[in-house]
Amino acid sequence: MQVIFDRISRVYSSELEESVQKFLESLGKLNRAYLTALEEKVLNLLESEASG
Repeated sequence: MQVIFDRISRVYSSELEESVQKFLESLGKLNRAYLTALEEKVLNLLESEASG
């Protein structure tokens, strides 16, 4: 779960759209140590957008 939190922390920013912030916040509240395939794809997309 720590890996997921670390990934969210690297992407999260107050400059993000509210809907994206809410998505990341909801991922951080999950009570499971994995992401679904769709959650993983969306987080990967956000990470790629944040890096450049």
